[in-house]
Amino acid sequence: MFSVIIPLYNKMQFISRSIDSVLNQSFSDFEIIVVDDGSTDGGREFVTNRYGSKVKLIFQENQGVSAARNKGIQNTEFDYIAFLDADDIWHRDFLYWMHQILENSPETKMLGSSYSNVALPKECSNPLVSKVEDYFAQAYSNTLFTASSTVIHKSFFKNREGFKIHLKIGEDIDVWLRAFDWFRKAYYVRAPLMFYDLNASDSYKSSYNLNQTVFNEMYKEDFDISDYFPSWKTFRDKYLLLNLFLYLDKKENYPIAKKLLQQRDNSYPLSQLPYLLPFSFVRYILRNPPLKKLVRNYLKFCFNYIYR
Repeated sequence: MFSVIIPLYNKMQFISRSIDSVLNQSFSDFEIIVVDDGSTDGGREFVTNRYGSKVKLIFQENQGVSAARNKGIQNTEFDYIAFLDADDIWHRDFLYWMHQILENSPETKMLGSSYSNVALPKECSNPLVSKVEDYFAQAYSNTLFTASSTVIHKSFFKNREGFKIHLKIGEDIDVWLRAFDWFRKAYYVRAPLMFYDLNASDSYKSSYNLNQTVFNEMYKEDFDISDYFPSWKTFRDKYLLLNLFLYLDKKENYPIAKKLLQQRDNSYPLSQLPYLLPFSFVRYILRNPPLKKLVRNYLKFCFNYIYR
């Protein structure tokens, strides 16, 4: 039923709890594929010794998380592919509720759940399940799908590009955007069925060049989004203005950011104010957590109340 792909790179101290959270699922029709992306901490040997044939272990030289996920996809047995990072944990009923959705709506090809970065509930009975018919109309403030709580039918990867190896930030969001456009609807469990470990994550520990982020990808002329959803370009501009500021701590990102801001279809003038500040002041804000949070909340206020 489900092929569970877990990319692994130097996460030996976390991988057992991730794999165990899959093995302990209340729904048991799945395979686990761990793709070791050239780990140097003994993670590959640990998985082999601890789990043996319970896990399909694939090794590749270090190429990054996108290449690891793509390698896993190429080796899947089942049609529904579920993604889980090596430092995250599923609720024991995650796959159960994914299966319930598919039982009730067998045409579904994309589905997922919300998550918690505090703790998972002991029980999850009768969660609210929503049909998502216009993802772009709501995703600018909450992209819903994550790298550890999303299930996608394999047909997407047979017909469209998978995870892009040149992206370092938002490589998963890039896939969710294109997959929703491809399938044109999804289902979402509005209950925390995945624990996202902020302390173990590397996502926010580095500041990347904007050319390596999904922001730059979304504004390329050949970005693979159709004209089916009129809400796409509105989403793109809101998402950019809401999140771009956090990447302006590197001076080399300024000309890229300026170009991106010039490509918008919608202005949202009040949300542009933080982007008019000089680099020295922006860097000071981003290195001062209370000020950083203040700017973030201001941008959220703009899009939650002024430009809804």
